[in-house]
Amino acid sequence: MGLYVDLSQSDKDILAAWERNLRGWINGIISRGTVEARALKASLDASNGAGDILDALNAGEVVPNSSGIAGAQDLTKEEWSTLRTVGLNAYLTTYDTVAVREVAAKAAGPTAGLD
Repeated sequence: MGLYVDLSQSDKDILAAWERNLRGWINGIISRGTVEARALKASLDASNGAGDILDALNAGEVVPNSSGIAGAQDLTKEEWSTLRTVGLNAYLTTYDTVAVREVAAKAAGPTAGLD
């Protein structure tokens, strides 16, 4: 184990560039992504919301792509279920915790730990 003060200037410069990029990523992508994920989850879980509608579809039913995103394709009910579970829910379970928000705020300022 070493001490920061003992690092070469080159190593300090490499670490500084990396940490600036990571802090910016936390402040931009992670924080904004968490706020957006919360909103998506709320609309998914709302009574008669997207979640209820998807759940009511038959197995294998295809939901046409209406996003307008180039290259995006139609998805089946099961594919939407995967995105809900592995995408949205896993993201929130991982990043939307008090501990992560506290470290994010410490790393990238108070707006990074939005709650």
